[in-house]
Amino acid sequence: MTKAPNEHDGKAEPMTFIARPPVRDGDTFAVLDDALLALAERKGLWLCDDLAFIHLLASLIGQAERWLPDAVLGARDNGAGWHDIATVLAISPDQARLRFDPDLAEPRRPWRYPGDTDGLDTDGLDTDGLDTDGF
Repeated sequence: MTKAPNEHDGKAEPMTFIARPPVRDGDTFAVLDDALLALAERKGLWLCDDLAFIHLLASLIGQAERWLPDAVLGARDNGAGWHDIATVLAISPDQARLRFDPDLAEPRRPWRYPGDTDGLDTDGLDTDGLDTDGF
């Protein structure tokens, strides 16, 4: 994440973020609510249907989990330590490293659904006949 270019040389400066645990507040509620509504509209699903609601929520959670490994590697490349990464994930530094350090023998990755297309939604059937949404 970067700021606007500075006045002196026109280059973007990195933003400074103090590592702190994640929050669940009115802002996160509003953003997630908007995302659920937008995804329901894109998929033609009804939020009042409990199974559809679970499907939509699981889809957003799954997509966010797929973004985490790249985000963590980017933070590491930009000098973030395992302690800071663990703080923003609300886990221990050891857990963060076990899950995201590519140098470990078996790095932990988010689960995959049957027919998963690496987060790309094709809204159809995969070649094996499984629903690409995983449901």
